[in-house]
Amino acid sequence: MTAPIRKMPLDAADDWGLPNDDMLAPERIAIVGTGPRGLSVIERMASKLAERRTLRPLVVHAIDDVEVGCGRIWRTDQPDWLIMNTRCKNATMFPGTAGDGARFPGYRPTFMEWWRQIDGNFPGPSGFAPRGLYGKYLKFVLDLIELNLPDQMHLHRVRDRVVGVTELAGEYVLEFESGRAALHVDRLIVCTGYPHGEKEKPAAQSTPPSTRHITAFDVLETFQSGLSLPADLSGRVIGVRGLGLSFYDVLSELTIGRGGRYVYREGKAHYVPSGREPKRIVAGSRSGFPLPVRGKDDRPANRAYVPHFFTTSRVAGIRAEGPACFRSRYLPWITAEVNLVYLEKALGPDRYGQFRETLGTIDVTSETVLPVMTELARPYGVARLLDLEICAAPFKDLSFGSQADFRQAVVALIREDVARAEAGEFTDPVKAALDVLRHIRPIIRQAVDLGGLTRASHHDFITNIARTIAFLSTGPSLMRAKQLMALIECGILEILGPSVNFRQESGPALVASSERVKDFKVEIDTLIDAYVAAPDVDLDGNPVIRSLADARIFKNFMGVGGVEVTRKPFHPVAVDGEVKDRIHVLGIPTESARWFLHVGVIEPGVWDEFVDDADAIATTAIRNLVPCEPETGAPDGGPRPLGHAMPGKYLS
Repeated sequence: MTAPIRKMPLDAADDWGLPNDDMLAPERIAIVGTGPRGLSVIERMASKLAERRTLRPLVVHAIDDVEVGCGRIWRTDQPDWLIMNTRCKNATMFPGTAGDGARFPGYRPTFMEWWRQIDGNFPGPSGFAPRGLYGKYLKFVLDLIELNLPDQMHLHRVRDRVVGVTELAGEYVLEFESGRAALHVDRLIVCTGYPHGEKEKPAAQSTPPSTRHITAFDVLETFQSGLSLPADLSGRVIGVRGLGLSFYDVLSELTIGRGGRYVYREGKAHYVPSGREPKRIVAGSRSGFPLPVRGKDDRPANRAYVPHFFTTSRVAGIRAEGPACFRSRYLPWITAEVNLVYLEKALGPDRYGQFRETLGTIDVTSETVLPVMTELARPYGVARLLDLEICAAPFKDLSFGSQADFRQAVVALIREDVARAEAGEFTDPVKAALDVLRHIRPIIRQAVDLGGLTRASHHDFITNIARTIAFLSTGPSLMRAKQLMALIECGILEILGPSVNFRQESGPALVASSERVKDFKVEIDTLIDAYVAAPDVDLDGNPVIRSLADARIFKNFMGVGGVEVTRKPFHPVAVDGEVKDRIHVLGIPTESARWFLHVGVIEPGVWDEFVDDADAIATTAIRNLVPCEPETGAPDGGPRPLGHAMPGKYLS
């Protein structure tokens, strides 16, 4: 329901820096969380209003408790050793042109263009930037948007923590940690990102503080202020639970962050200790296999991947039949898609052409496609196709007689992964095949999101299949694997076997071991949990999420975590079934209702789903502000020019 048009109270205008004449009160929108998702909504609203006249003003409150414009994950004071997992050429915050021609005209550099302009040591299009640098770019983007706001749109930046949200008389009332005046808004957009820790538990459920246990995000968020691990860790044994993306960040914090450094000779990394890093780091996970790294960037420019089996039309046809089982209806086509590329690279052009010609004469189904491909590949010397689960968990069902045996096995696999990565993600058969998963993520979302699967299958997807796909398609840079090997070779890092356990045996110490490595265990002083917590409406301690969940406005989707929302523009569905059409929830808080929303970048020149999600919210948010008439542009039909902001503003 749309809030009624009001006269604006003058005291509210003074408190919040709003226009204070006797005009109709503006439409008030609060965006809580100003990382890439929140910023994209602001950009879309500004773009849509740039060539339109409005019936009354729009005031947008951009609220963040860390840094307005970049949020906590991309905050600008992070050390340079915490780097992005996306190449700079693949990131921007200015989208391509929409289908209706709406755009934000003028100077709008991609991240690569901006970095190249402000840094004489720019490493090139394939470079992986420090996360803090991308945060500076995000803040530059917000400055540029604000510099060129339409006359009737006003932006108010609020650096504060929202500690409560109340629905009251057609408005939403936000209360702040600082004690500033409560903010009344007509529309609320929640882009709060990753969970902020679990809500408080009863004392009886609390874990005794025998050995210090912290999370990876504790390290990344508070290390700079000295609230996390001490600067000197010499003599201490640190345990790390998880071998994914955060694991690589934690390794950097414990080594480079303690004064250590890497030197590179003949393409190999060697670690030079500072004496302040841990005596030993022991790390493990369910699979016992560190996240594979991205291959060298050798994909030809403008070479888009076009699926053959796992297509949008096939997904649409299956989805039209009702909720499906992902494992039986979709996964065979995904595996077949991956293996087509594997065979293309493994067989070479001529033999692959023959294979495809034969395959094209056979009608296949989800039940037969993999057996048929396996049979057709055998005459070409391919004994088996790639199995995604085995790729992600190569030690599944294996046991080892000693830690030395397991170390030899895992080091061999890491070295193989490095060699494949150096061959290139377009050239190496395995890297090229697994790179397909990254390209088809949007199609997987079309199959899964918002009730595309049966309840049982959705749970299986979130807890098993999605983890496998994410593990195989989200790797860090090749440099990280080389650093990992250097730490193993110098004896600082020990990778534990599959099915790792961190448990308390006797006294205050924790013991780390693997169920499948015989006679090996290590006492640790501090355990770092490097798993990224999945969103869970029932557990999230973020006061915004808690307020709305406790008010029964937010509910858990199918019992697997994220906020249940409608299709675009993502209104929450309350516990009683009411759709709250003046609230939008975007990004990670809806993870599990939707899938794989962790990537916070827009692909340059592409109107992708990231942009379209924000555009849908912006369209709804300004609907009552714009008269029903054609847009008016510049006299020649082109966009009116905008001013320029200095690209290096936030580097000083």
